[in-house]
Amino acid sequence: MLYLPLMKILTKSHFKLLCGLLLSQWIFSCSNESTVDPSYPKVLDTRLSIELIAVDPAIVTPIGLAIDEKDALYILESHTHTQPSDYAGPRFDRIKKGIDEDGDGKPESWLIFADSITDGMNLAFGPDGWLFLVEKDEVLAFRDNNGDGISDERKSLLVMSPPDNVYDHAGLLGITYSPDGWLYISRGNTGGQHWRIKGTDGLTIEGYGDGGNVIRCRADGSQVAEVATGFWNPFDLKFTRDGRLMLLDNDPDSRGPNRLIEIVPGGNYGYQSLYGGSGIHPFLAWNGELPGTLPYAAAIGEAPTGLIDAEFSNFPEEYASNVLAMVWEENNIVRIPLQPWQSSVQGDPMVIVQGDSTFHPVAMAANSRGDLYLTDWVLRQYPNHGKGKIWRLRAHNQQPLKTSIEGNELARGQAIEGIEQLVLLLQGEDPFLQAIARHRLKDPVYESELLALLEHSSAQLRLQGLLTLSAAAVVIPAPILQQLLADKDMDIRRMTLIYIAQQSREELLIPLQRALSQGAIPPELFETYLATLKHLQPEFIAGFKSKKETNSRKLPRALPENYLLGIVKDELLLDEIRAAALPYLTNPEAHLSLLLTMLKKASLPLKEALFQLLRGVNDQAVAQALLEIVLNQEEMLAVRIQALVALGDQAPAYCEEIAGLLQENEATLQAVALRYLSRCQAHEKVRATIKTVPTNLQLLWQQITQPTSARERPQTVEEWATFVNEAGNIAIGRTIFQSSWAICQTCHRVNGWGGTFGPDLSHIGSSKSKEQLIMAIIEPSKEISPEWQGWFVTTKEGEKHYGRQIDVGLHDVELMLADGEFVTFKTPKNYGVATQSLMPEGLQANFSTEEFNHLVNYLISLK
Repeated sequence: MLYLPLMKILTKSHFKLLCGLLLSQWIFSCSNESTVDPSYPKVLDTRLSIELIAVDPAIVTPIGLAIDEKDALYILESHTHTQPSDYAGPRFDRIKKGIDEDGDGKPESWLIFADSITDGMNLAFGPDGWLFLVEKDEVLAFRDNNGDGISDERKSLLVMSPPDNVYDHAGLLGITYSPDGWLYISRGNTGGQHWRIKGTDGLTIEGYGDGGNVIRCRADGSQVAEVATGFWNPFDLKFTRDGRLMLLDNDPDSRGPNRLIEIVPGGNYGYQSLYGGSGIHPFLAWNGELPGTLPYAAAIGEAPTGLIDAEFSNFPEEYASNVLAMVWEENNIVRIPLQPWQSSVQGDPMVIVQGDSTFHPVAMAANSRGDLYLTDWVLRQYPNHGKGKIWRLRAHNQQPLKTSIEGNELARGQAIEGIEQLVLLLQGEDPFLQAIARHRLKDPVYESELLALLEHSSAQLRLQGLLTLSAAAVVIPAPILQQLLADKDMDIRRMTLIYIAQQSREELLIPLQRALSQGAIPPELFETYLATLKHLQPEFIAGFKSKKETNSRKLPRALPENYLLGIVKDELLLDEIRAAALPYLTNPEAHLSLLLTMLKKASLPLKEALFQLLRGVNDQAVAQALLEIVLNQEEMLAVRIQALVALGDQAPAYCEEIAGLLQENEATLQAVALRYLSRCQAHEKVRATIKTVPTNLQLLWQQITQPTSARERPQTVEEWATFVNEAGNIAIGRTIFQSSWAICQTCHRVNGWGGTFGPDLSHIGSSKSKEQLIMAIIEPSKEISPEWQGWFVTTKEGEKHYGRQIDVGLHDVELMLADGEFVTFKTPKNYGVATQSLMPEGLQANFSTEEFNHLVNYLISLK
């Protein structure tokens, strides 16, 4: 099995996180340990210090935090989040105000500023002394008019209903105030349910099956509108000193990493709840993979919570242009130095504070002196538990780098007027400016010009026109859509399919199927094509329009009965398309007669797909058909080799027959045959045959059967990199990757075949160097991208299980195992982040040196 981390900024990101953890003890030892409580989180930057300023019972399960202009602390205590039946605390959430009589920044006592709050999430101060609170389904404002420290005025600004009931972390989440008079609020995905938000002036916005979004309204709750969409559960959002609106977004169940995102008006960040919780669907993106979606600024560890620009702190000057984020699940605080990228920013996190399993930071805010205050949930369990802490993190004798927001990046592009200038932005390479331009061009006055763009000579402008019209839900004439389905540009065809699906253009069902038969749907778009067909079924269209199904994820999305089987049978279709349909064909055992008949006369791509499909069918007829192909010297060599690989998964061992292949003068066939024969070491005729083959094959046999005993075997990445060279045979490497004994394909997918527990490697050679590929095999734990972080669960019996995603309940833990299924463990003994990669160490010991060379060369070839 190969468990390779993805590229871009992810590997650097997590590498720095790991380095921070490894260096923590060394750095901490350099500080004055006698002055630091060993139970405190460890501050890895010796110029900073952390101090405990409040602890339960004074402060219990704190979530939100805000600081007023006089440096008074306001803490949102949670008492209604999954409250146990025997909970002894207050009935409602409440906001506590700290009373700091001596001005040392540590309150001596606490007042209850506001009470009777349910499912409170976050706090933010606005103008005129208003303290804004976001509950999971409402935004409220509180003010103390008589100065006694207790709110005497309360207003409702926004109300979300439906849904009637939504999980706390999927409703309204974060809140922040902009100097230009707008409140910005983040909303989770509401579990795929229909939602509606109403402001004080009666204006409403709503959605069904969309992703979470960022909305805004005036400070009085009027003029509510959507700003951006495509999130999972964005827990916090804050403005930076230069006016960028940054957001922390949690990840879907099997998609990652968690994200730090810059918000721009009209931005689409790729997620839609309609397509389930896995985050894996051809209509979804997570890092700008689909045209029209935007990439993230940084990859963040599991369950990020609080966010702030470090320039509002009194930290050293090198923290300028950094944002700080708290990572609840990983018990730490990271800083992300942001560097310019296009008109946005990108960066890689570095740990600056690392706590133990009792440190779960949630929110943070800065006072006028630049001291940072942190709320700490303390325990890992979600239900209210009666614990809580408030920390202060600061640099001594420092002043805040900045004290106010000095820009408005959300307004960039507003000065541009006229379609000509906006089209120029569409022609550029900056996806953020393109998104802003599309947002401006959604105005109905531009509709005719946008329709004209669909026939422009520039593929980029055709695509941008399509994306803009799609976002505006404009009805594009059917003849134009049929023309776009045959466009030379693959992205245009892809996004046309998605447009047809999401606009329920059922009149295009027949032209769509015609496009498949005419070869306009290549294998790369086949999965998108199938998803589009599901959208055009009457049951789905009716269900989506009526919204009678509470949860949009449960809407019926089935292909017509035996549709895929019909594609497989259709000899008028391209064999590449028939091959692309085979991975989706369930229960191949029921169609063995058809599949074995096809195998006799299929072309190479279709035969290769059939071999992959039949590998999972252990049947005597299948084994005999494969053996017949393997032994047929008139068959193409590549076909014989693929058949031999598939035969390796069949129960009967055809030792004598395969031993005969060693007499043929075909090096690749001989190498694959030797690996097959390793299961026949006790067979007398096989042992006799091995003695008669040339010396090079005897040496290869020795390496296969005794791989770790070979002399001068490379050990380090550097030694393997020197050994791996152009002599590696890509064809043999491919057979190794696909073989059951190497188990690569158990977790990794290439061109539609394989598992999804690990990254898709279809194009890994275009982003990984030879050295990186070697390191990923022999030292898989050295670099682990956040989205492939492993987790462990230890049962009460002491058994340890590993998986890629985890969901923790009150008394159980759900873990996603290697087969992609979630398994629930009742009352486990322990669980947490795995320190090692889910890919086993030492896999290179299973390969001969020549096989290792072949495998790496195959991976390099995957462009």
